[in-house]
Amino acid sequence: MQKKVIVIGLGNFGGNLAKKLTEDGHEVFGVDKNGSKVDLMQHKINHAVGLDTTEESSLSHMPLDDTDIVVIAIGENVGASITTTALIKKHFTGRVIARSLTPVHKTVLEAMQIEEIIEPEAEYAHELANRIMVKGAIKSMELHGDYEILEVIIPSKIVGKTLGDLDIKNKYKAHIVTVIKQTEKKNFLGSPTIIKKVFGILHSVYEFEKDDLLLMFGTKKNIDRFIEENS
Repeated sequence: MQKKVIVIGLGNFGGNLAKKLTEDGHEVFGVDKNGSKVDLMQHKINHAVGLDTTEESSLSHMPLDDTDIVVIAIGENVGASITTTALIKKHFTGRVIARSLTPVHKTVLEAMQIEEIIEPEAEYAHELANRIMVKGAIKSMELHGDYEILEVIIPSKIVGKTLGDLDIKNKYKAHIVTVIKQTEKKNFLGSPTIIKKVFGILHSVYEFEKDDLLLMFGTKKNIDRFIEENS
């Protein structure tokens, strides 16, 4: 379902988030007080305007009454982020997502009753750590406890085998949730690009192919052992 989203702060993180949301079909209203950042986004998102969101009067120029989500993605300036968050909380009753820049900033956001706090640098660091620790790991999602969902490159020894052949649940205390199929297509410039598509529910007769990406559930230790023993 299409959402209407305001992204405040069009730096590295906020700008890329705004572009991705636009590409996914959402209507995005981007805001930054830096005119050069606004100019860069003019043709990449639906709306991009230059406003200083630490000034309460600037909020009247934002479509808060017709918005589903406000993302406060301001980077570097903790003071500007806190002031902006306070003003958004005052004038907007919908869903607010705020970026945390420091542990103290996060504590302040929690005290302001912001329920969705994101830490993109920490999340990237977590993914990078998993790539270093687990051979072939591409992306990850940390769950409560010791468990993870990891997207990994298929180990060579299981290519041509079926899910039933592996008995992964008993041998490794892990699961292959599904596979992601990769196909190469040419973009509008004629350059090759990789398209990824989730295969769906796997049955015991599914035979793994060499370009499959595995979506696995388990502990890092057990998934890493599975990959090491089958590479």
